[in-house]
Amino acid sequence: MLDDFDDIRLRELLLFERVLALGSLTAAAEELGVPKPTASRWLAGLESRVGSPLMHRLGRQLTATEQGLAFKQQLEPVLLGLRSLRAAGRGDRPGGTLRVSVPVPFGRLLGGVVIARFQALMPGVRLEVLLQNQRVDLLKNRVDLAIRGGRLPDSALVARLLAEVPLWLYRSATLAKDEAAQVPLIAAPGDEMLLSAAHSELLPAAVVVDDRSAVRDALRAGAGQGVLPAFLGEPFRRAGHLIRPESAPLSRMRVHAVFLAEQRKDPRLRALVELIQRELNELLGDQES
Repeated sequence: MLDDFDDIRLRELLLFERVLALGSLTAAAEELGVPKPTASRWLAGLESRVGSPLMHRLGRQLTATEQGLAFKQQLEPVLLGLRSLRAAGRGDRPGGTLRVSVPVPFGRLLGGVVIARFQALMPGVRLEVLLQNQRVDLLKNRVDLAIRGGRLPDSALVARLLAEVPLWLYRSATLAKDEAAQVPLIAAPGDEMLLSAAHSELLPAAVVVDDRSAVRDALRAGAGQGVLPAFLGEPFRRAGHLIRPESAPLSRMRVHAVFLAEQRKDPRLRALVELIQRELNELLGDQES
């Protein structure tokens, strides 16, 4: 015989998870596309079926009670399992939405060839690409896949190595004959530390910008020298806009695709990762030449 708990609706669980992630019933209702009174009724129904209050209500602010936090911890793997079940149930007709977080410099990879190829391969899938340099919490932000460069912290996430990208010191071609110590440095955060050991003669950064695409554009316009990953610098070096004053890269950056273990069998995610890896390695090309 079913009791009240057995009558919990999936929509109530999804709403509860989004309220905690966003900290607002209004924001959660907007994201799920339902009126706020409806969302409020769903949340009250969930608490009634669970048999205890899950949220503290302080004006418009909602926070989890002790029972709510425990419920959330047990709920997360259930929702992940349901999403995996949905993906498996699609068979050879993938659909739904795939959310991807990509650092701004990698945005060009998804802005053209990858998007076109993915759309042709899986026309029923809605692809949402979030260009953001800061790292995101995949669960909290409902992100299916993140592309990350550099060292990865220990976590329960699955990380697939896509490439090892050389980081080169590039210089504007118009400044090719200038002394290195006289060429302005256009840096991303952390570049001055990277350069300090081998290039103590360089000037302090004239500009620091949190986007290597902007560094690349400045160098192309003749601003000076700076550190770029090969996939950003090489196309412009081959076109004659940039030079590499050194014969060896400064270092190498490991680029990973990161996702939740429960999604490793999602055909949409696998297809997108393979497309990104292929395009990244095509862009790197003969980077050492």
